[in-house]
Formats: sequence, C-alpha cells, structure tokens
Amino acid sequence: QHMPIFHTEHCVFARFLSKGDSYQDCGHVCTRNTVHLRDQNGKDNLVLADMGCRNTVFQAESQSGVYSLNEWVKAGVGHVRIELVDEKGDDAVKVVKAYLQFLEKDKQAIDVWSILEGVSDSNGRMAGVGIGSLRNSVERRSGEITSNIH
Repeated sequence: QHMPIFHTEHCVFARFLSKGDSYQDCGHVCTRNTVHLRDQNGKDNLVLADMGCRNTVFQAESQSGVYSLNEWVKAGVGHVRIELVDEKGDDAVKVVKAYLQFLEKDKQAIDVWSILEGVSDSNGRMAGVGIGSLRNSVERRSGEITSNIH
C-alpha cells in the first residue's frame, strides 16, 4: 500500500500539463497522463487527481504489514486488503499471488517482502518497501493485540 502523504486542491495536472487553470478549462489531462513528484531522496511519488480535481500525493515507498499478518489473524482479523496505485499489471499479479501464498502458508513473510522490494513504479523506478507506522514499537505493542469479539 502506498500511503497518501499530501492532499491539495491545487491541480498539478492543470498547472503543468495544460493551459487551463481548473477543471473547466484544463481538458482533463489527469485522465490521460501520469505525474510523479520526485522528492529530495530521488523517489518518485505518484500524484492522482480525484473527481473533484483534488490531488493526492502517494509515498513512493510501499508499506506492508506482512510481518504482522499472523498476529492479526490470531487476534481475529479475517480479511485484508491490498491497495495498489502505481504498480504495473504483472507486478500487481506477483504481489497478490505472494500474499495469497503467504496466507496459505506456502510462502514466508521474507519471501513476500523480497517480491515487494522488486516492484517498480510506472516509471520503472524501484521505491522499496517499509513497515510504515508499524515501525514504532510503542504503536505496535507486539503480542498485545486481542480480539474483542464475544
């Protein structure tokens, strides 16, 4: 999952890819173009426009909870969602297949992680994978997740 890191009502697409200023005169270039903003570390962060012409910038590095999945299942989590925003079709298939194989006990978490590390964005650039907010042990409190289903 690529986490949204910034939302704006300013349309990057209209500003840089058209002569217009808003959805009324931009020609809806966001439906035909892909835009990434390169950060200070050289990572390409995807920009998507929604129906209201608001732009969301997504972090280049994907986030995965694969190392916590078994703990979540023990706590009663019965469904997970994989969100993909900038992956190529063949990479998307690899990612979904890897998670399914992990959940079926055919792959280890480290195998899924390796696949995630090899996924590139639509520009062909590797962005990597991290554990996001699970990185903080105070937030995670491993082993303290309990089910409240009675």
